[in-house]
Amino acid sequence: MASRSLASLGKSSSSWKILDLLKIQSLPKPSRSPSASNINALAQITQNACKCCCCGTILACNEDTPKFHCVRCGTTNIFSDFDAAEVPTVPPIDYNYVKKQVDQCMAGPRAENSHELHEKFKPLLDYLLEAFGSISCLNHSFKIKKQSKRAHYSTCNINLDEVRRTFSLLAHLPSKRPLFCALTGVCNALKRLPMTIVDNPRNLYWLMILLEIPFLRRALTNSDKKPNRQPQSMAEVPEIQALCYEILKRSLGILSQTDVTSSGNYFASWFLKLPRSEFVAKVDLINLYITFHLKRYFYFANNPELARRASLGSVDYKRQQKVHRSGSIVAEGEYFECSYLKDEVEELNFNSAPWSNFQVSGNVNRKGAKKKGDAKVRVHQYSGNYHIRTAAGALGIFVKANYIRDGEDKLPMHSFYNSLVDYVNIKLDFDSWLSKKKLSKSESGEPDIQTIIDYIHGGGALLGLDNSNSLLAFYFCQYPFLITLGGKISILEYEARRQMERKAEEAFINSLDRRVALDVYFKVRVRRDYIVQDSLRCIQLNPANLKKSLKVQFINEPGVDAGGLKKEWFLLLTKALFSPKTGMLYNVKDSNLLWFNVIPIDNFEMYYLFGAVLGLAIYNSTILELKFPTAMYKILLGLPVGLADYQEIFPEAAENLFRLRNYSEEELESIGLNFEVSFMDVFGRAHQRELIPGGTDVDVTTNNREKYIDKYARFFLMDGMFRQLHAFKNGFSSVVDGNAFSLFLPEEMQLLLCGSEESRFDVDVLQSVTSYTGWSSKEEALKSPTVKWFWEYVSGLTFKQQKKVLMFITGSDRVPATGIQNLSLKISRLNNGIDSDRLPVAHTCFNELSIYEYSSREKMIDKLTKAVNMLAGFGIK
Repeated sequence: MASRSLASLGKSSSSWKILDLLKIQSLPKPSRSPSASNINALAQITQNACKCCCCGTILACNEDTPKFHCVRCGTTNIFSDFDAAEVPTVPPIDYNYVKKQVDQCMAGPRAENSHELHEKFKPLLDYLLEAFGSISCLNHSFKIKKQSKRAHYSTCNINLDEVRRTFSLLAHLPSKRPLFCALTGVCNALKRLPMTIVDNPRNLYWLMILLEIPFLRRALTNSDKKPNRQPQSMAEVPEIQALCYEILKRSLGILSQTDVTSSGNYFASWFLKLPRSEFVAKVDLINLYITFHLKRYFYFANNPELARRASLGSVDYKRQQKVHRSGSIVAEGEYFECSYLKDEVEELNFNSAPWSNFQVSGNVNRKGAKKKGDAKVRVHQYSGNYHIRTAAGALGIFVKANYIRDGEDKLPMHSFYNSLVDYVNIKLDFDSWLSKKKLSKSESGEPDIQTIIDYIHGGGALLGLDNSNSLLAFYFCQYPFLITLGGKISILEYEARRQMERKAEEAFINSLDRRVALDVYFKVRVRRDYIVQDSLRCIQLNPANLKKSLKVQFINEPGVDAGGLKKEWFLLLTKALFSPKTGMLYNVKDSNLLWFNVIPIDNFEMYYLFGAVLGLAIYNSTILELKFPTAMYKILLGLPVGLADYQEIFPEAAENLFRLRNYSEEELESIGLNFEVSFMDVFGRAHQRELIPGGTDVDVTTNNREKYIDKYARFFLMDGMFRQLHAFKNGFSSVVDGNAFSLFLPEEMQLLLCGSEESRFDVDVLQSVTSYTGWSSKEEALKSPTVKWFWEYVSGLTFKQQKKVLMFITGSDRVPATGIQNLSLKISRLNNGIDSDRLPVAHTCFNELSIYEYSSREKMIDKLTKAVNMLAGFGIK
């Protein structure tokens, strides 16, 4: 994605106006499988291929048959159209109608036994079973405006609060049969669906209703594990939980199929209107569903013998009946099979897996995923699992909706992470995904078609466990929003290391062929006083070596680069490039962010150098101190920028610009605006540019003011500095053009380059992850007066002073993108614990502080303060 041409910046206004919900095709979407196009091509070639509307599985079907049964999810797909306007034969559901039915059933004498109670509620049971069992009735239920016929982006026209109240009413009745009948009716309805139902959003209002059932989450979580414990609520009844699981499974399956149709955009629009708490709850629910299925594979990975017996069908759990918490015996089924394994996972004590600390989403400490004894979940275990694939597709619609949400309502991207994915063999997943992409991009379409044909007739890999060569297989890299930032960084490092090794091998082979010694590193030799000129020369003279491992040498200095020298090189070079003297960038006072000058000093090589330096920083895992807006990272990723980006960089100018929307025709005429813009260059000279051809003669009116706002913002974001951005992006792409980079979002890329922005370091966490050498044990080190004084000293510093200490030890004042808990810090003891008058020494290559056992706290603070404030350069002073 990083190598995408800059022409993508000049997209049409439909890509620009991202707030127009009718034009959200340009929004970042999950990296979907290209199988949809292949499937459509296959459907044109042969009429024997049919796609399930629930799980998306491709199956063989008879051309004349009125329906076909999906062997994967058990859905009967009917070859008929669904008429959303058809009036249901049973009264639509709403809270008042159900409450009236309940009151009628509750009237009269009290039931003495369960049989009498059942007879009392029989009219309600019959109604609920029929009403919830009809997709047509569900689609007309809980309507706000009952006469509305069209689908609208602005609202789904469903009273969601009334849905929750209705199910809560059923859950608090003296009998569980009414709730059971309602859920059973839904399950029956979802098992028989018209194939074309996902094509029109008017057909799918009922999906919004089902996702509001308040018991869905309970079906995926464990309650008290006492075997004979009676359920405390209806949500804990095993039969109710099984029905809720079935509804959630099929709802997510159908929702995921809308993402390839226009219906997906409607759902994204409806979801973005939800209150933040409800939006978060649904995101967590889908992630919990993914975790529910993924845990099973983790259990098999850590229990190979059970996995082997399960695959042979000889393990008891597949055939045995399970005694649930209610004490009742329940027949086997998919939900209880998953639930059984899930219970077993949580009851066993894995020393290598901190289950008690698991979160549904968010970052985890990746170090825990590397402990000895953790078996990674392998690709072949989950690549054919349609549950995870469809849930990821459904979550992708929420990601799209979140992209459009404004301000505080917008969730941070880590809200979509699934922490259990850290226990997947993500590097193999990445390799398999790349193989799939290469297969999909093959010039001949025959292999793709043949793969699907083999699958239809049962001979392909799609129905087996090994889906690595299949276009229809699932990989987490297709849906990168599920992968934690730590996981993405590990993929990026993996790909970078592989390319570095390849370049080193090429250099070695070429040296043998030419009988000339070639360096396996990209070496940069610079003078401190001429760091920009020397760096530019090295980069320009070595375009083929940029992907080798970087080594930096400061001329006439003794430092040997094991990581620390390149940190300082990046720091000094970026400071020099950002200097006002270069004329490349300027600081926007309103936002305190750096942006490109419209009229720079005419040296576009500097922009190329700037882009290459950012690429080298990513490639060599180095954190920089940058103050750039999100728009810059979007440009590097090839994503469109919009008015929100202009507002971030120029908040005051944006406020004045948007004020034009409130002006009348007379007010606009009095201002005298036209499609021309004026600005100052770095030397204070005034310049004018036309926003459109002949813009000087085009006045701004109420009819064209949106276009004016559009063009004005685009000019200062992209159009006015096209050559600068082109050179900048070319420099970046000369270093970073791998597939791993395409997994990142702009916010994640900012964290990757700049590290985590924390207002204060958590010294306690930093102390807990620090290692010690020179003492017999960590316990002895922590008892050392010098170590105690050091941590007391750091704790008492201001944040600015703490950053200087961190800069001295690590070469950077930023913590890693994944948090301070992943900073590898080391303190070593010098001179065998004997006092000294020398200053402490920092080995920035290894994030190591070497310190003497000073005789007093005052002496330690004095020596350390001097060392921190005299950190420039390498060598002994």
